[in-house]
Amino acid sequence: MGTKKEEIIFPRPFAFAIDDFGWMTGNDHGYGDYQGPFRVGIDRKMDVDNYKSVVKVAEAKKIRLMGLFILGEMDRLNILGKYPTTNPDGKNWDNSKNICDEQIEIMNYVKQNAANLEFGLHGVLHEYWPEVNQRRRAEWYNLDDDHPWPEEIMHDHVKCFKEIMAQYDLTEEAGHSFPESFVACAYGYYWNPAGEYSTGSVLGPEGVKYANTMFQEIPELSPPKEPNGGGFDHGLLVVNRNIYGTMWHDYTCLPTVPIDEQESDLVESHWSNWLAPDDSLQDETNQKWIDYLTIVQQQRDRYLAKNTQQFYSQWLYKKYTCFDEKSDGVAEIDNSKMPDTAYRKDFLAGMVLKVALAKGQHISAASIDNKEIASYFEDEGFGFLYLPVLERKKYTLKYSVGTSTMPHYVYNDGTYNIYSFTCNKDVAALVIRLYGTQVIKIVGISSPQKIDITNPKVTLLDKNYNEDSKTLFINLKAHDIVGETTTIGLIY
Repeated sequence: MGTKKEEIIFPRPFAFAIDDFGWMTGNDHGYGDYQGPFRVGIDRKMDVDNYKSVVKVAEAKKIRLMGLFILGEMDRLNILGKYPTTNPDGKNWDNSKNICDEQIEIMNYVKQNAANLEFGLHGVLHEYWPEVNQRRRAEWYNLDDDHPWPEEIMHDHVKCFKEIMAQYDLTEEAGHSFPESFVACAYGYYWNPAGEYSTGSVLGPEGVKYANTMFQEIPELSPPKEPNGGGFDHGLLVVNRNIYGTMWHDYTCLPTVPIDEQESDLVESHWSNWLAPDDSLQDETNQKWIDYLTIVQQQRDRYLAKNTQQFYSQWLYKKYTCFDEKSDGVAEIDNSKMPDTAYRKDFLAGMVLKVALAKGQHISAASIDNKEIASYFEDEGFGFLYLPVLERKKYTLKYSVGTSTMPHYVYNDGTYNIYSFTCNKDVAALVIRLYGTQVIKIVGISSPQKIDITNPKVTLLDKNYNEDSKTLFINLKAHDIVGETTTIGLIY
């Protein structure tokens, strides 16, 4: 066999988890004689501009960053007093010093920017207080004494988090779901998939699906030992993450370990790492993060996951799916070993593949079992193929590279997931997981006479059609802060 002109790549995903959003005060009361929480580690009042800086980076790189929130200081009704183990003052909790209009501005901003910043669960106040001013570390597991906290009290902490969410209309009645992503404070994840009680058994029924931690911090629980290991725990997919130089309390702190030496797909960071010590330097800090993420996208065997579901989905495909390019432009995908658990809570999006492109080149044809791929994207010298959600079977992928583009496709330059795409002369249809407000681009189709959206919580804001490029632009808004799934039908 001769040398291949092109080679398709089955890359590892890359994502940052960003801990500690939600604090109103940055400085810590966790050291010495203080019995308060560990906060952000920087001596400043946190404001809405500190969120905007992170969103700007995500917008520039067309990704949805995993944000993990501590909500205790967002409490406007002093409800933490109902749950005394959540705070250092117990039943006498008083948050009046933090109550201000900016809390509402911050949470409205988070809701409005769900396309680029995920609202994930971290905790109430990060620690656990069995008695007033007697802190134990940490909120979801007793790391000081090496045992889990009582299960019923863990449920209370979840209730407390929900009641704070409700103060900002983030309720089921208002059409919003509980966060899907979770990071245990101080790596205190109670890993116990074979037992009746674990962190997963508490959070799974609430709607949490994705978790990450540093497993090595609690080795006595016999967690996965691989640097990039993980597994299912009572409905949660938990994966290992690691620190590569991002100290939790340092301003403008990026990973120092080269990307090709990073063993875990998920990289730990904290809110302070994304901020500059002075507002006048924030644009410079933002550019450093943008440049770093650009370098990630340029790696041959890595890619920037567009969102958390896509990250965990690709992690599963890399663990269970065999991929082999049999000949130029023809690859076999064997997904028959994907566990049933991956399908029970819709963990899977489409597999992501990439092909290096020379200047002027594009993926000119791509199909899986002679059907359309889900969507396509070009960035940093690569063409990215997003396949439909794969069933437990074998597939044949065919593709070719040329100077023309595919006849019709969804161009995914947003942070949404396309689960499937079909197109013929009369109708096109796509199934999408949408976050926030985004414009969907469908190339190579006729102008539709009708757009049918099956989910009433997805709103069509406007549409435009470019006759020259045969491209439809539909501006959609998802109501639920964790995202909405819908089928979109385009009738010509």
